[in-house]
Amino acid sequence: MTDNENPFKLIEPEGQVPESLKKALVSEIDTIRNTSTLIDLFVGNFINTLSASFSGGENSQQES
Repeated sequence: MTDNENPFKLIEPEGQVPESLKKALVSEIDTIRNTSTLIDLFVGNFINTLSASFSGGENSQQES
């Protein structure tokens, strides 16, 4: 198969990516990062709470 027969060789990238596409990509990455942080905090705190409750509350503050 020669270069002329390969349809992917016919695709030429444009010189610049549109600004709207750049902003949309950065926004999507921020959303994924924020969602990941939220899940990490929720799951981490949930596991810590379960761990403290199963250990008999040794890590909790004692009443005066």
